[in-house]
Amino acid sequence: MSDADPWRQLAQERPFLLRLARLQLASAADAEDAVQEALLGAMKAWDSYAGRAGLRSWLTAILRHKIVDAIRARRFQAPLPDSTSNDGGGEFDPLFTSDDAWHPDSFVDTVCGATKEAERQLLDIIEVCMNRLPEDTARLFLMREYLGMELKEIEASCTISSGNLRVTLYRARMRLRECAVRGWGELE
Repeated sequence: MSDADPWRQLAQERPFLLRLARLQLASAADAEDAVQEALLGAMKAWDSYAGRAGLRSWLTAILRHKIVDAIRARRFQAPLPDSTSNDGGGEFDPLFTSDDAWHPDSFVDTVCGATKEAERQLLDIIEVCMNRLPEDTARLFLMREYLGMELKEIEASCTISSGNLRVTLYRARMRLRECAVRGWGELE
């Protein structure tokens, strides 16, 4: 992509990336480190970014790998407290090259503009709904559904029981579904 000021574009996405990282990582410092590594990786691979995916999607995918690495490294550190008080609730993706850049052969853009706009609106609604979930619930949900971690890996890294994790994930899905349906105006 040939923008004269890629730093400005990356800086605009930084707050979103930081919120996502803070949900997943043990400390604000770890989240900051992951975001900085992701932004540095994006800067290094800027010339390979062709714009076929949205900038936020591209950056989020890079951050995703940094978060998974940090969570796996954290396994050897002190565990997180058990989230039983929550009443509300590897391998890398073949779409990326070894340096965390999008693989150039992985995208074929066949989606029409109206469909892209509908998807963007849905993702905006999902982001609002995710912000309404309790922090622990959102973190566990993102670990499973966004980061693609196995249940056993989540249980071990968060010291949560299997039953509690499954119930929390179920409740998160139901809350997100209800919120998203309301956001689309299908319920009154």
